[in-house]
Amino acid sequence: MAVGSGPSLRLRLAGTLAAVVLVNVALLAVLAWGIHTVLTIADVGTGTETGLVADLSASLPVVAGALVLAAILLVLAQARYGYRRVLASVDATPVSGDGDDPDGLTERVRRLALAADVPEPTVATVDAEDPNSFTVDDGRHATVVVTTGLLETLSDDELDAVLAHEIAHLVNRDATVATVVATISAISDSLFAREKRLGEWIRLLMAIGWHGSVIMLIVAGPVLLLCLAFVLVSGVARLVLAVNGICTGLHAQAREYAADSAAAELVGDPTALAAALETLDGDYPHEDARERDRDRLHASATLGIVPRSIRSVVPDAESESTKSSISQWLPSDDLYGGGWMNENFIVYRAFGRLGRALEWRPATHPPTEARIRRLIESAGDGRGSRVRSDGS
Repeated sequence: MAVGSGPSLRLRLAGTLAAVVLVNVALLAVLAWGIHTVLTIADVGTGTETGLVADLSASLPVVAGALVLAAILLVLAQARYGYRRVLASVDATPVSGDGDDPDGLTERVRRLALAADVPEPTVATVDAEDPNSFTVDDGRHATVVVTTGLLETLSDDELDAVLAHEIAHLVNRDATVATVVATISAISDSLFAREKRLGEWIRLLMAIGWHGSVIMLIVAGPVLLLCLAFVLVSGVARLVLAVNGICTGLHAQAREYAADSAAAELVGDPTALAAALETLDGDYPHEDARERDRDRLHASATLGIVPRSIRSVVPDAESESTKSSISQWLPSDDLYGGGWMNENFIVYRAFGRLGRALEWRPATHPPTEARIRRLIESAGDGRGSRVRSDGS
């Protein structure tokens, strides 16, 4: 069956890879510049001439080429690392198909992969209540992951449509790029967790020092060091988040729309996937909206068929909260609604906007309603959002 991505998605994926390579080049260039600076200072300090500094300066084209090659190799390493980390973070268990596959996942995926003319991926399950699925690929190995909650929630036709969506990511060759971007997202998530811990230590030491000038002098040094570390980690975290936002914005929505379209063609029924998406989007077990958004940077949320992290039986402590530590120290504009400090008071409005900006996270998926609408339109059925695989 002829399914695949269009030129627009391929261009977006190429742009995403180029952006990741450029970021890696920049990081490696900073590292090389640091080494070059240290060697220069060493030459000046010792009064000796090693010749290495001069050689580096005279062969800039060679150094630039080496940086680009190293950056490409780093992307491959990121894909491999991301592949393993994502599977480990959700405690995914491979399905062998020898008696431990009551839902016939292996056979379903094998049939869809054969129809799509792609190598059969490994299938794994996660013991988690949240219904979701995703595909990871390191360029050599691919794994389709589904949760037990997904298997319990969807009908057979809807499950086939979801699995076809995951196979479509392999057809469109976007799973490897998405895995690399998800790795960047996970790094940002980890940095925000460390920022939060540093902020907690700073507040604790300042609270201890508040009880006396002598104690304040004792804790002043550690507080200063922690503040410097906080600024560094916070800056790097937001830089990584910005890179993640750019890379995600380049391809995320296009890749989901393309996978939806290819999946509908694979199963021959767009309404089955539309029904599955509506079920998955509305069947979130947590009532608090902030709870739903707290770990959007987790790789399983970036890669999932819906933007929701998979909470496995082995939770990731670093993903408990990505709320900015800085925003917790800023006054909220919601607190100043009366008197002269009303909502138009410019200082508190600015603080409120800054706090919200610090908690910004990139959108990893197009709106589910838009995806459902496109699928229904492709089926020539505009009756509404509540559709089922039997067309009712």
